[in-house]
Amino acid sequence: MTMMSNLPRDLLEEILSRAPADSMRAIRLTCKKWNTLAEEESFRKKQLLLAKAAKEFMVVMLMNSMVCLVSINLHKEDDVIKCNGKLIKLTDVSQVFHCGGLVCITNGFTNTRDVLWNPYWGQTRWIEARSRHAYIYAIGYETKKSCRSYKIVSSANYYIGDKRVDYEMYELDSNSWRVLDLNSDWATAFYKMEVSVKGNSYTYTRAGGRGEFLICFDFTTEGFRPALPLPFHSHRQDIVALSSVREEQLAVLCQRYDTLHMEIWITSKIEPNDVSWRKLLLAVDMKPLTVCYGNFFVDEEKKVAVVFDKDKEIRHRNTAYIIGENGYLRKVDLGESAPFLVGCSYVPSSVQIKQLSKGKSN
Repeated sequence: MTMMSNLPRDLLEEILSRAPADSMRAIRLTCKKWNTLAEEESFRKKQLLLAKAAKEFMVVMLMNSMVCLVSINLHKEDDVIKCNGKLIKLTDVSQVFHCGGLVCITNGFTNTRDVLWNPYWGQTRWIEARSRHAYIYAIGYETKKSCRSYKIVSSANYYIGDKRVDYEMYELDSNSWRVLDLNSDWATAFYKMEVSVKGNSYTYTRAGGRGEFLICFDFTTEGFRPALPLPFHSHRQDIVALSSVREEQLAVLCQRYDTLHMEIWITSKIEPNDVSWRKLLLAVDMKPLTVCYGNFFVDEEKKVAVVFDKDKEIRHRNTAYIIGENGYLRKVDLGESAPFLVGCSYVPSSVQIKQLSKGKSN
């Protein structure tokens, strides 16, 4: 009988690449050979190709008070949504961000500790804020000599001496915070959601009498870029939400408050200083569904979207609404959950979360 350890490398890679993303930690700990294989970029790319061929994508959601890695396959009739892994039980999650394989989970608006998670490796690391009056604004990275330098931007509201601090940045590599000297023109704007695409973050902003825009925070220049246009004009009562498509494209959903018509657009080009759009989906009869929390994900090829929200008939139940062309609408019950839904798309990455030395503060 041939042992797994004696299999040819290409066959071993084929087998292990089919394992769920949350199993990678167990695979790495099995032996040195498997650990080396799992760390290679070619192995991760093979996993992504297999997931794409299987017509599924992954998201991180707060379900039943647990932060979960969930796979979604809109091409299946059964088991459309499946929980593949859980992090820890968090009692006060306010937001979940994702960028380049790392998930940042803010543990409440008044808590000074947030957690960074890589579901691919099962690694976590706690990050301590410098002030209770600061909260995570975005996570992204700068590419230096083909290596990614991950950073977190915090929107702050405190003083150092007589100087007001509006934004500060945390660098994972150096485990250090520093104040950003930024134009705080958008600090008072009402932002709806942050989504990362190609290492930068994009936020939907309604800025008083100035209208509504997309605002990009560029992690290379460490500053805000000029406002980018949306593909539509909305009223203040309309629901507008953002999502990313495999971290390569940006999608935006708009549901009209008066007709409940829903439209979804996707970018054909997205850069910090330029954007162009095309319409992906128009659903004209959405009376059974009124989006409240704005967590949605799209399958560009099939022109289908899945929207996570509360069930309108059964209290405290989470529901996934699968929406397609020609009025297609299907409900999937997700069970009981936290008071509100948070989530983001997830793309596996072999990036390692640098662990701190014992006794060293985060």
